[in-house]
Amino acid sequence: MLLLPQCNARAFLRLTFCMTVLCILPALAPAENQPVRSSGSHAARTQLTCVTTKLQLGEVAVGQTSHKPISITNNGGTPLTVLSATSIGTDFSVNGLDLPLTLAAGETFTFEITFAPERSGPAQESISIAAGTPEETLSIQLAGTGKVTGQLQVTPTAIDFGDASVGSARTQKGQLIANGSSVTVSSATISGEDFRLGGLSLPVTIPAGHSVPFTVTFVPRDNRSAAAILSFSSDAQNSRTEQAATVRMAGAARHEVQLSWKASTSKHIVGYNVYRSNRSGGPYKKINDALDLNTRFTDSTVNAGKKYYYVATAVNSKKRESHHSKQIQVVIP
Repeated sequence: MLLLPQCNARAFLRLTFCMTVLCILPALAPAENQPVRSSGSHAARTQLTCVTTKLQLGEVAVGQTSHKPISITNNGGTPLTVLSATSIGTDFSVNGLDLPLTLAAGETFTFEITFAPERSGPAQESISIAAGTPEETLSIQLAGTGKVTGQLQVTPTAIDFGDASVGSARTQKGQLIANGSSVTVSSATISGEDFRLGGLSLPVTIPAGHSVPFTVTFVPRDNRSAAAILSFSSDAQNSRTEQAATVRMAGAARHEVQLSWKASTSKHIVGYNVYRSNRSGGPYKKINDALDLNTRFTDSTVNAGKKYYYVATAVNSKKRESHHSKQIQVVIP
C-alpha cells in the first residue's frame, strides 16, 4: 500500500518534464521560420553599402582640385534604384553619378568625389545618397585640407632671340620667382624642337620671395623663323605658367655679305682664303670651308646689327699663304 505514493511521485515528475519541453518549442518556431521584415531592420538598412563611410582627399591647393574614386554596392537580393546624391557644403562634389541609377542585386558602381577647396584649412562635409524600394539613405563623410599656395612668376615673360643663323646656338637667361608662398615646380616643357631648356633640376621648391635661374638655348636647323612656348607645371595657383620665345631667322637673301677682290699677280696661285673678325685688326677666323678658286665669296652667316672685318689671302701650289690683304669693314643693317 505504501508503494502507490512513490509511483505517483515519479509520474508527476515525468509529466512536469514533458510540459516544460512543450512550452519551449512554440517559442522557438516563430524565430526560425518567420523573419522580421520591418523597415528598420539591419538587413534593410544595409542593402546599399559603400567601401568606406569616411573618405579622405588629402591636402589640395586652394583654387585647384583633387579627385578620388568611390564605389557603392547593392548588397540586397533585389534591384535597387539610387535616386539622389546631395552634398552638404561647397568644397566637395559628386562626378560621374548619373541619376536615377538602378543597381542589380550584387552590382557595384564607381564614381568620383571632387575636392575643390575655396579657403585654407580643414574641410569636412558629407554626401547623402538616397535610394528607393526599399527607401534608405547612405551617408559618406568627406574630409580634406585646403592649402594656400603662392604665385609662380617667370621673367622675362617673353624672350626674343633676335636674328639667328642656321647652326649657331643662342642662349638666353630667365628666372622663376615664388610670390606669396613657396612654390614647387614639378615639370617643364618647351614646344619648339629647336629650343632647349637648361639650368633647372626638377622638381624644385622655391621659397617665398626667392628665385631660381634657367636658360633657353636656340639652335636653328633651317632658315625659317621660329616660335615656342615654355610651360612650367607647379602647385602654384597660376599653374601652368608660360613664357613665349621667338626668333627671327637670318635668311640668305636678307643678311649676307658678298666679297670680291682682284686676282693676285704672283705666279702659281691656286686659290684664296677668306678671314673674318668681330674686331678691327683681328684676330681673324677663316670662314671658307675649301680653298676658293675664284675672286668672289658670299658670307651668309652674318647677323643684323653686327659689324664685321674681312681680309683675304692668296695660296700658291706649294700651299704657301700670302700676307693678309687690306682689311674691309661691313656693317649689317
